[in-house]
Amino acid sequence: MTRHPVFRRVVVVVVVVFFSAAARAADIRIVGSDLLGLEFFKALYAFAGAESIPVTLALDGSRTGLDQLKAGRAELALLTLPPGDDIDAAVFADVPLGWHCVVVVVPSAAPLHRVDFFQLAAIFGADRPVNYQRWGELGPVGEWAGSTIAPFAPAVGQNLTAEIFRDAVLRGKAIKAHVGRYTSSVDLSRQFGGESRGIALSPALPASAQGTRRLPVAVRANAPAYFPTPESLQSGDYPLRLPLRVVYRRHADGTVRPLLRFLFSDSVAQIFERAGIVPQPVAARRQHELTRGFVEGEILRK
Repeated sequence: MTRHPVFRRVVVVVVVVFFSAAARAADIRIVGSDLLGLEFFKALYAFAGAESIPVTLALDGSRTGLDQLKAGRAELALLTLPPGDDIDAAVFADVPLGWHCVVVVVPSAAPLHRVDFFQLAAIFGADRPVNYQRWGELGPVGEWAGSTIAPFAPAVGQNLTAEIFRDAVLRGKAIKAHVGRYTSSVDLSRQFGGESRGIALSPALPASAQGTRRLPVAVRANAPAYFPTPESLQSGDYPLRLPLRVVYRRHADGTVRPLLRFLFSDSVAQIFERAGIVPQPVAARRQHELTRGFVEGEILRK
């Protein structure tokens, strides 16, 4: 998979240090993704303080974080990276916490009930052998057939949506220059007002966009199409996804266990949802708690 600058960028460096009042134990250094949001940082701060866990948090990017973890300069990493990174499974535990994904949004009235990679590439991809501009090219769509497709994607650098799409659907090639760009969910909602004939790539269905719906996505015309649910993301059936992973050295399991319990808690899952990250299904989180020993007579208090 092509590596893009968005996966290596340094946007913000957040360094927060928590010291136990009772003991000056060595800090647990957490590194990785800078895309988790302020609410997550605050929740981790509150948890570490309440549990008297000495933590240094340095979230200056996934690529940098992975390098630091491998070099032994960190105990735990939160990584948003494409698959295929060289992580030695004998040395490191690597578990998904959730997924960034691409949701395909259309007006509720759109006479289209699924979409596949070929169609999406023909709508959004630049310099493609097939170029779709009208709804009728997508199949039998009735009175919409002669209407022009109005495609939308996030503004450059806004989030991971466009890069996930480019990697999965366009094989790293460019999105068409004339594709409309939006800067927020409110901005996207405006594009679906009135008699919109739009189709958009979004990290989630805009909460304020009434009259819109998601389309299930298939990798091929004759393949099953799936909605981006926690279960379909967990299984890999929904194809437009990028995992948020927690990676740590296996010999440090006892040291990082309280933090793992926090990361797999229901309260953090809700924070991820508000940040546009789909968390693991509840059953999968509970299984991790049991198999990795997170439950020791108590579950993280909500």
